[in-house]
Amino acid sequence: MQVLEHFGLKKTLDQLFQLIYLSTNLLVSFECQNELGFLKVDHEGLYSNEEEKHLLTYFLDLIEFFTHEKVHLIQDPEDSSRYILNGGS
Repeated sequence: MQVLEHFGLKKTLDQLFQLIYLSTNLLVSFECQNELGFLKVDHEGLYSNEEEKHLLTYFLDLIEFFTHEKVHLIQDPEDSSRYILNGGS
């Protein structure tokens, strides 16, 4: 996923491409309700549970890089593919 090395792009642009890639290939939907963000992860068997957790952690790292806010994902106990995006300073 290192676009930087292949095309010689700035690191920030490379990270933006990685965020877009993860958003389109890992997440099925994103919705907002009552000022909370809800993410639904694709469970089509593309990634193992360990890979999925690793990718979600990296996704959060990218969000924190761009927003300068600490964010957390809380897994929905009734639907393992759904997460609440909880952020704050």
